[in-house]
Amino acid sequence: MNSFMHSQIENMLIMVQSFYKSCEMAAAADDGSVSREEAKQLKKIHKAVEQFTKELKSIK
Repeated sequence: MNSFMHSQIENMLIMVQSFYKSCEMAAAADDGSVSREEAKQLKKIHKAVEQFTKELKSIK
């Protein structure tokens, strides 16, 4: 694989994980805890992150 494309995939994998961690922190930021609704949203986001990560890793 082209080394530049490989680097972009690696960068995206890091950004996706950072996005999920930011969502986790944002869910707790307003009141200090994660509500049931926020937990449901985080679960959906986590699933999407996992699927996207798996897809990106399959390209390498």
